[in-house]
Amino acid sequence: MTDYYKEILQYIKKNIFDKDLAHDVTQETFARAIKNADSNEIENERALLYRIAKNVMFDLYKEKNKIDRISFNEEEYIDNSNATEEIIIKDEETTLLMKSLDNLPKKRRQAFTLHIVDGYTREEVADIMGISLNAVEQHISRASNQIKENLIKEDKNVR
Repeated sequence: MTDYYKEILQYIKKNIFDKDLAHDVTQETFARAIKNADSNEIENERALLYRIAKNVMFDLYKEKNKIDRISFNEEEYIDNSNATEEIIIKDEETTLLMKSLDNLPKKRRQAFTLHIVDGYTREEVADIMGISLNAVEQHISRASNQIKENLIKEDKNVR
């Protein structure tokens, strides 16, 4: 059984990143295996050691995370949210936003997109577009206002 010590230790180290704890778990694994060997005939020592190591790591996990029992509660895994509806709403919002962006004058759209969508600073946008910082600020401000107005109009049309 001790022939598998290094192999089992490596398996445990791969799953437990604390070197000292990995040695403790390995020691506990072999202690349980020896105790089991006294009462039962073991056909495959290696398989038994892996199963015990897995159980010891699981016991450690339960203890560390104060898990009293593991249960499968169907309701925990059922998505009760209206995910499909939310996706459709997000898609519609994105479509409306893109439509509003398309209706902006070219420079206004470019300044807004570079700053808001692409994340460039206002100074970087000014350099990219070859215009003053003040002009960039005006383009972004006007674009924001125009998009807001377009979205409000569209929202009123939907209702």
